[in-house]
Order: sequence, then C-alpha cells, then structure tokens
Amino acid sequence: MSEKIPDNVDKSCGCLIEDILTESEDSKCSRQPENSDYNKKESIMVDPDVEKISLDYYQKKFTDGLPIIPPTPDRVNKFYQYSKGDPQEVLAILPPLQGKATREKIAVNGVMAGCLPQFMPLLEKAVMGLGDEKFNLAGVNATTHPVAVCTLINGPVRNELEFNSKTGCLGPGNLANASIGRAIRFVLMNIAGAVPGIGDHATMGSASKYSYCFAENEEESPWDALHVERGYASPSGTLTLLGMEAPHNVNDHRSQKAEDLLDSIVHTASTAGCNNSHVPGELLVIMSPEHARTISNEGWGKKDVKKYIHQHAMVPVNLADRGGRKLDEIWCKENMVPITRKIDDVVIVVAGGPGRHTMLAHGFGTSCESVTLPLD
Repeated sequence: MSEKIPDNVDKSCGCLIEDILTESEDSKCSRQPENSDYNKKESIMVDPDVEKISLDYYQKKFTDGLPIIPPTPDRVNKFYQYSKGDPQEVLAILPPLQGKATREKIAVNGVMAGCLPQFMPLLEKAVMGLGDEKFNLAGVNATTHPVAVCTLINGPVRNELEFNSKTGCLGPGNLANASIGRAIRFVLMNIAGAVPGIGDHATMGSASKYSYCFAENEEESPWDALHVERGYASPSGTLTLLGMEAPHNVNDHRSQKAEDLLDSIVHTASTAGCNNSHVPGELLVIMSPEHARTISNEGWGKKDVKKYIHQHAMVPVNLADRGGRKLDEIWCKENMVPITRKIDDVVIVVAGGPGRHTMLAHGFGTSCESVTLPLD
C-alpha cells in the first residue's frame, strides 16, 4: 500500500497528524499552529489556554467542531500505561490518505476525544479493525453515502468500562460510548484524512458520524450474544466494527405474535433508496429486550429470526434499480431484490431498556463487511 499522498489531494487541508507530532521542513503546512514547540519523538502540541487550543484545532480541521481536551505529553503518556507496544509502532495504514496509525497518534486522538486512559486497548483494536481489507475503509470514507463506523462492544469489558447497553445506549450520557465513538471519528479525520469535503465526501453526512458506539445488553437477551455467535470466547469479549447508516426506529407496541412483530421489522427494513436495495449487504437489527422476548417466547431462535428477515425483506426491482450502481440481475428474485445476500448478513443484537422498539441500520451494500476482533 503506497504511503504517498496522491497529487490530486488538497495537501493544505489534508495533511496527516504526524505533522502535529514532528517538526521538519517537509512536514510543515498551513494546518500547523505558529510558534509551537515540537519534539520529533513524543512531544505533543500544547497550549495552556484550553479554549484557544480547541478553536485552533477546529480551524485546522482536527476536530468535529466540539471542544477538545488538549493532548499534552502528560495526558498522552498516561494512555501508554494501558498499551503493550512501542508508541511509534504502526497498527494500520488508513485510507484515503494512507495515514500511519501509530499508538502515539491513537493516544493523541483518544485524549482529544475525552477518553479515559483505560480505553486505549479498545481504541487500538478498533484501529486494527479499520485497517482490515474487508472493511473497505477507503470506500466508507470516500463515498457520498452517509455510512458511518458503528462500534459494538461485547463481553465482560462492557461492565468493566461501564458501557451503556441499556436505556439510551445509542444516545448521549455515557462516557465510554460517547468518547470512544468520538475518538474513532477523530482517527478517521486526523489519520485517515476523512475530513468533510476533503477525504469524506458524504453529501450530507450523518449525526452518527459524531459518535456511534454502544454495547450489547447480553444479560437481557434470550439468545447468544454476537461475539458468541461469531465463535469468540475471549475472557474480555470483542469489538465489532460495522459500516452502517444511522439507525431507524421500528415502533411496535401491539404485536403479541412473533411473526406479526417480525413483519413490522421486515416492512421497515424493505426501504427503496438504501444501499442494500440495489447492492444487498448487512443489516443491523438492534432489538429491545421486550421485542426479543416476544419473539423468543414462541420458540424462535436467533437463527430463525435472521432467516425470516432475510427471506422477507425485499424491494421491488423497479424501485431498487435507482441507486448509484446499476442493479445486477443476479440479485433479482421474481421481480424483487432482497435487502441481504445471506442469512448471516442479518446482524441481530439485543440492546436498550424498557419499551417495545427495535432499531434498524442499513449497511453499505456489498462495499463493507463487518469485522469482529477479540479483546486481549
């Protein structure tokens, strides 16, 4: 993989975060602040005025527009206590700018996002997943589609780091969910180069690009959790990355039969205009404990649910063939196009608190495959 920035990229706004961390004539550009002291190995840009540094970083397109925690050497060094390798070790090369994701740069972005040092192992694992070829980060970052990186946490680490898997787990109010999701977005912007309008070409973007991270409510699920389903039994659990649109609600308070409830979910999933309608791919189904119990109480296993959704979530060909890519006839079945390619494209997790709701997130079609990694 080439590490050279393409000639057609606007380097004045697209340089990488190593230019923050090193001082050399070759690395200086308009995104660096004036009168800053740099050390080639470990010094981080510092300013005693938090408001000033937040505004300075924002003006240089290093942030999501919200205030940050300045990444002082002291703060960054605390993250290394939870890391097992050299700060300069490259864990992944991230497109579109082929940025070198070192432990140091990951820590810098973690500090900026407000993470606790204890979150460092998860951030490192997330970056490694982003570099997985099948995740196709180049496509996820560069597309005009509003796909975002969704991070799902499974296993004991959910409780150890106090992730929210229950009421409001996809919303505000939890440090781990919010700051880890935000740190991953900073990595995408500052290392991969996915700055809106530069490396990130999403037409309108999405609120899910601020932070999209939650944990599965395994205690209230009637089925195996996602990491168990995928064959992992790591003592600390797993981290799963998915390329997903923002979630859409399925409000069904009245269905008492499994099939009726699943029909509500299927109807909501069968949406013309989503990427899955013309290039079938993964579909994330985030089911509340109440909905999951309604279905499981009739003897439905997770595989039964996945199979039903896969077989019934479809869009008419005439509506499906309007996407960005010409519809391939191999997907057509009796004048209909399935939303998913296979049963395992239906990714089911149980999360949330009381209430009869399910959330659906369509994927990026065939252009992104979810990645699950064990947490050591």
